[in-house]
Amino acid sequence: MVKPVRPVLGIELSPSATETQDVHQDASPLPPLGPRSRYRFAGPHAKDLSLPFIRRIKGRTYPHYWQPAEAKDEFEACALGLQYAAHLAQLLKLNRQHSGRGLLFRITNDMDFSERGHRRSMCKSFFNYLEILLNLGVQQVDLPKHVEAMQRFHLSLDELNTLQRKPRRKKKG
Repeated sequence: MVKPVRPVLGIELSPSATETQDVHQDASPLPPLGPRSRYRFAGPHAKDLSLPFIRRIKGRTYPHYWQPAEAKDEFEACALGLQYAAHLAQLLKLNRQHSGRGLLFRITNDMDFSERGHRRSMCKSFFNYLEILLNLGVQQVDLPKHVEAMQRFHLSLDELNTLQRKPRRKKKG
């Protein structure tokens, strides 16, 4: 089953998409996106399948994480790549508890980097936009302190796992 997705250069992810939609209609010959995408889910598995480029395919027990729509030309491929990156960013923005769990790794694992043409341009614009978003976010973080805090966090998780695995002694009595 193919999910219909139209590329939109003016993807609107702000709370009031209708206020700025008229501006984007004049700038792009592509149709507007409509109301912003809402990605709130109870479990981690449902969220992945809601992205427009992730699908279940026959012969595979788990989703294929890069099944984009076919682009007619280079312009549409780049627009789709930007839109897919914006959808991924919106999903992670609304579900911060799911960040750092390997979704981007699974997406890149399913990409075919040997393909040439429009699909390659789509991947390139997908990653270029993610780099731009990463750059915007990293400007608000003190990186050395954040890396140190993440290392302490992972060490504490390891220590917690070790403590939970140790057999408890029964009290004599």
